[in-house]
Amino acid sequence: MRTRAFATVAALLLLAGPAAAQQDGTGSGAGQAAAKAETSANREFGPANQIDFGVRGTIFGSNSDEARYQRYRDLRDGGTVDRFRLFKDTDAFRYNLQADHIGYDDQRFAAGYNKYGKVKMNFEWNQVPLFYSNSTQTLYDTSNPGVLRMADSVRAGIAANQLSLGSVIAGAPSFELRTRRDWTNFNLVYSPTPSLDLTVVFRNSYKQGSYPWGGSFGIGGAVATELPVPVDHRTTDVGTSLEYSNNRAYAKIAYDGSIFHNNVTTLVWDNPVRLADSTVGPAQGRESLWPNTDMNTVSASGGIKLPGRSRASGYVSVGNMTNDNALLPFTINSALVSPTLYRTTSDVKARISAMNYNFTSRPLDTVWFSVRYRQYEFDNRTDPFQVVNGVNYDTSIVALNKESEPFSQTKHTFDADATYSPIRYVGFRAGYTREEVDRTYRIVENTKEDIARASIDLTGLPWLSVRGVFEHSKRRGSEPDTMELLSIGEQPLMRHYDIADRDQNRFSTILVVTPVSQFSVNASAAVATQDYPNSYFGLQNNDSNVYSLGFDYVPNNVVSLGATYGYEKYTALQASRTANPLPANTLAYLNDPTQQWNDPRRNWTDASADHVHTAAVSMDLIKLFPRTDIKVAYDYSRAESTYTYGLAANTTLAAPLPLTPVLNELQRGTLDGRYFVSRHVGIGLVYWYDKYRVNDFALGPVSSLAQPANVTPTLMMLGYFYKPYTANSVMARLTYLW
Repeated sequence: MRTRAFATVAALLLLAGPAAAQQDGTGSGAGQAAAKAETSANREFGPANQIDFGVRGTIFGSNSDEARYQRYRDLRDGGTVDRFRLFKDTDAFRYNLQADHIGYDDQRFAAGYNKYGKVKMNFEWNQVPLFYSNSTQTLYDTSNPGVLRMADSVRAGIAANQLSLGSVIAGAPSFELRTRRDWTNFNLVYSPTPSLDLTVVFRNSYKQGSYPWGGSFGIGGAVATELPVPVDHRTTDVGTSLEYSNNRAYAKIAYDGSIFHNNVTTLVWDNPVRLADSTVGPAQGRESLWPNTDMNTVSASGGIKLPGRSRASGYVSVGNMTNDNALLPFTINSALVSPTLYRTTSDVKARISAMNYNFTSRPLDTVWFSVRYRQYEFDNRTDPFQVVNGVNYDTSIVALNKESEPFSQTKHTFDADATYSPIRYVGFRAGYTREEVDRTYRIVENTKEDIARASIDLTGLPWLSVRGVFEHSKRRGSEPDTMELLSIGEQPLMRHYDIADRDQNRFSTILVVTPVSQFSVNASAAVATQDYPNSYFGLQNNDSNVYSLGFDYVPNNVVSLGATYGYEKYTALQASRTANPLPANTLAYLNDPTQQWNDPRRNWTDASADHVHTAAVSMDLIKLFPRTDIKVAYDYSRAESTYTYGLAANTTLAAPLPLTPVLNELQRGTLDGRYFVSRHVGIGLVYWYDKYRVNDFALGPVSSLAQPANVTPTLMMLGYFYKPYTANSVMARLTYLW
C-alpha cells in the first residue's frame, strides 16, 4: 500500500512538470485556458483574512515524558481558536489583528496600525510556557513562596533513623513543575512632520512558577536537596526617542530605562535531618535570590552624508545601574552569633558608557570601505564590602579579613573593511579588527586580540552563488597574577578560557547551484579551531566542523520538494590536576616537591566530542489536487556526546570510571491536509508523530529519589529527569476565510 501511494504521488509530480511547461507557452489555446484557470483558482482562494477552529488530542506511548513533549508549548487536548488573521489595506492606512492558540498557555495576540507618514503602532502579547515535569515529588510544602517547610514528624523520624528517606519521599504526592513568561511589547512612532519622528517603546516580561534548584547544608553529615525554587519577577523596559532627519543627515536623542523587580528575593528551606540549630549544622538553609535592579540610559546619535558617496555616523550613551537590596545575615543558624555586616544593603552602583563611530565610503563603483570604532565601559562604583569574620557552612565563625572585588572593564574595538569588485559578479573583501580589554580584579588585567579576515563573493549569476570567508585571530594578555590564583586555592598555571591567550582560525563557505530555475542545490561548510598555547591547566583546544547539503525542487507553483542534511562535530580538551591543597597558599609550599599539589603525575585530561546529525525533508502540494493543500515533512536529529579521560604516563591516580555516551535523538513527522469546500470554508486534518530517545548518565531516571539508595542518603532529588516519549497528535480544524 505504501509503495502504491508513493508511485501515485511520483506520477502526479511528473505530470505536473509538463503541464507547467505547457502553461508557459504563448499563443497556445491550451496554455491560455490553463492561465485563465490558474487566475480563477487564485481568485477563488485569495482571501487573506481567516479564522481557524481546531480540536486536538494526543496519544502517548507507555512511560512517555509528556512534559518534555510539550516543553515550550501548551498541547493539552481540547478545542481552540488556533489562528486568527484580519487585515485591512487602503491608500491611507493599513491595520492587522492576529491571534494564535487562544485560551492556552502559549497564546499570542498582536495588532498593528500604520497611517502612512503619520502614525505607526505595533502591539504584541504572548505567553511562553516551560514545562519541566509532571512527575516531580517533594517533601516540602510550597504554599508559602520563598519558605519551604517540611513536616517536623518526618524530619524527626529521618534524624532518628526511624523513617527511611527513600520510602518517605516515594510517598510524596506528584506535582507539575513549570514556569510561564508573559511578554508584552508596544511600539509607537509618531511623525508630526516628514522630518521628525517621536518613538515610544514599552516592553514587559513577567515570569512565574518554579523550576529545579539546589540547596545544601555543608559537606558532611547532611542531605543536599533539590528544591522547587519559586519564580515571581517582572522586567519592565521603557524608552523614548526624538529623531530629526532629511536627505542629508539625521540626529537622535533617546532615553531607555529597565526595571527588574523580584517578588521573592529570599529562599528558606528546612534541613531534612535536623530539627534544631547547633554548631554541627543548621535546622534551615537560606540564600538570596535575584535582586531588584534598575538601569537608566540616555543616548545621542547622528549621521551625515559626505561628498564622494560617503557617510559618517556616531552614537554615545551613558547609563547608571543601581541595586540597593537588604542583605541577609551571614547565617540563619541561631546557635551562632552572626558577625556584623559591613553595611545592611547592597548599595551597588555602576556607570555604563558606550560609543560607536562609523565612516563608510564608495569613492569608486568598484571600491567600498568602512571604518568603525567602538568603546564600552563598565565602571563599577560600588564601595568594596569588608568582611572581617564570616561563617563557613552555617557551622562555624571564621576570620576572613577580605573585601569584595567590584569588577570593571573597558573594551575598545577598531574595525576596518574594504571591498573591491573588478568585474560585475565578483567581490573581494578584506578586514581587520583590533580589540583591547582592560579589566580589574582578574588574573589577566589586559588582553589584546588582532583579527584578520578575507572573503570572496560570486553573486548575480542566475545559476551560481558562492561566498567564502577566512578569519584568523590571535589574543594575548598581560602577565597573569599567579599568586592571586594561589591565594584562592587554584593552580597558578591554570588559565580562564575567556581571558587566556588564544589562537583561532575560522573558515566558512556557502554554495548555491541552480542549473534550472526549478531546481537548486545548496551546500555549506564551516571549520573553526581554537588553541590555548599558554594554558597548562584549563581549556587546551576547542574545535568545530559544520557541514550541510540540501536541494529544493519547485517544478511549478503547486508542487515543491526540499531536503537537507547536516553534520556537526565539536571537540574540546581540558587539563586538570587532582591533589590535596597546600597547607598554606604560600610560595614556599608551592616550591615543595613533596606536596601532592605540585605533583605532575596527578594530571589528567578530559577530551569531549559532540556529534550531531540532522535531516529534513518536505513536500508541499498546493492545489495539485482540486481544492486541496497537502504538506508533508519529516525532521530527524541525533546528537551523541562522549567524554574520554586521559592520565599522565607515570600517573599515581586510579584509573577513572569511563562515562557512557550521552544520546539525544528526536524524530518528527507532520502531515497537514486541507480541503476547501468553498471559497470561504476549508476543513483540514493535521497529524504529528514525535519520538524522543535519550540516555544521559547525569540526568537519567534513578531507582529512588534518595541517593545513594543502598546506604545513608546524602542527596534528596526532586524527580526531574531526562526521559523519552512517543506521541501521536491529531487536530481537526475548520477554516473560514473572507
